[in-house]
Amino acid sequence: MLKDLITDSGTGQLSHTKIWANVAYASSTIGFLYAVYKGTAGAEIWFAYLGIVGASATASKLLSLKFGGKKE
Repeated sequence: MLKDLITDSGTGQLSHTKIWANVAYASSTIGFLYAVYKGTAGAEIWFAYLGIVGASATASKLLSLKFGGKKE
């Protein structure tokens, strides 16, 4: 659901972290697609874009696995 992109799953309240992460993803994707459309996206741009987006998603998942568990 689109609501899950900007709200915390537990509380349903707006999450500033999710909002700004999705703003960053959207703006970098638009910039990347524009560079591809103009033909100026070389291999460096592809690796940078995919590395940043992939690394961010991977780091986020690892942090949530490590620190997002139930408190005892």
